[in-house]
Amino acid sequence: MTTTDTDLDNATTGVGARRRLKRGGGGSRSHPARSRRALLAFAAIAVGLGVGRLVTVDTSAPAPAQAPAIAKGDPQSIPQLEASTRRDPTNVQTWQNLGVAYLHRAIATYDPDDYSLAKRAFDRADELLPGQDTTTLGRGALALSLHQFAQALVFGTRVHDHDPEQPDALAVIVDADVELGHYDAAAAALQELLDRRPGLPAYSRTSYLRELHGDLPGALEAMREAEVAGATSRFDVATVTAFQGDVDVMAGDFDAAGERYAHALALQADLVNAVVGQARVRAVMGDVAGAITQLEQLTARVPLPTAVILLGDLQAQAGRTADAQHTYALVHAIDQLQQAAGQVTDLEMSVFESDHGNPSRGLELARRAYAERGDNVYVDDALAWALHRTGDDTAARPMMALALRLDTADPMLHFHAAVIDDASGDGAAARAEITRVVSTNPWFSFALHPQVVALAKRLGVEPVTHA
Repeated sequence: MTTTDTDLDNATTGVGARRRLKRGGGGSRSHPARSRRALLAFAAIAVGLGVGRLVTVDTSAPAPAQAPAIAKGDPQSIPQLEASTRRDPTNVQTWQNLGVAYLHRAIATYDPDDYSLAKRAFDRADELLPGQDTTTLGRGALALSLHQFAQALVFGTRVHDHDPEQPDALAVIVDADVELGHYDAAAAALQELLDRRPGLPAYSRTSYLRELHGDLPGALEAMREAEVAGATSRFDVATVTAFQGDVDVMAGDFDAAGERYAHALALQADLVNAVVGQARVRAVMGDVAGAITQLEQLTARVPLPTAVILLGDLQAQAGRTADAQHTYALVHAIDQLQQAAGQVTDLEMSVFESDHGNPSRGLELARRAYAERGDNVYVDDALAWALHRTGDDTAARPMMALALRLDTADPMLHFHAAVIDDASGDGAAARAEITRVVSTNPWFSFALHPQVVALAKRLGVEPVTHA
């Protein structure tokens, strides 16, 4: 069926109504778990991916001749673009720009309705002129944002096969391969991207792959290169600075992280991942009440699930049990909105359910995620943890070994390994893993922190009780 202009106009009106409903009253909190890398969106176009992924198209360097980039689209220009499509409904580039603008707005507002609008715009562009690389790249970015990683890889590969000089296609391929757990393929595509366009998007991806392989100093070095590459934009510099703070947190350097978040917010006062990072550091330093207030203000404005979950965990730690339960209930409401928009949330919700009261549901979701992308270390970890939570440590332990195969530095993975090793009777392995956790960042999860301390004490490891 062909989508008409009236259909899209009606959809836009409906989205506006739903957006007003969701944000009316006291400012409801909604929307999916996003990675810290999603907020590089406005460097060109970025897509938030579950636990920490990035798609960014570099517009700081000119694209090679005959190499179309993903269409530019400023969320502020949406009314003008919509008006342009009504005046001239046959302009393919306008529809492409509108699709990208909707994606930008989805990232900025965490409103899943905009994904449907982006798809409609790309559909219209394809109806008018099928198979354009720019439209296909937009579809690839949309698929990544919806966590449809195999489909994103198809789109990116299609453009790359047609035009091997196209760096934006390589960006989509790298992110899709990373999320699918094709780490060697991702590294090869990333090297090609670095060779063709060594800018902020390439360096930020280099940082993440290094982080996945446990090289935190190398990750920071690559982010510093990304900062230089994005030095012409305050937003880009602020975003990269906040990412550096995230790496500092993973390494347990909360003083450095706090300084980076403060600097990022001085450059960009509404930078969401910097606000979340600053609230986390504030809580680690003992100001839980201040962190709660900061997160309440943020989640009333921007429905970011990472912030919602952190808020609930801190409310629970502060003894505000009823508030915490209400906040956790919002996570499920957010998930329903995500799924209605076509977003795949199995991995994120598996971890949430395993840690917040429904391990059986967590296992079901982890198995679904594993069926789609079982080579991803975070998917392996989620399944291992869900198996442990449901009492099957025999199956959990080999799955946990797969999750650790890159030596990823994330303390969450190593805590899960410590618990599973301990439950399996391997005290020495458990002690080594919990030592690694408490010597870096035992506050990776405020919900799990009491368990970190308890396990460390029982295994004879001196727990860290303050930053």
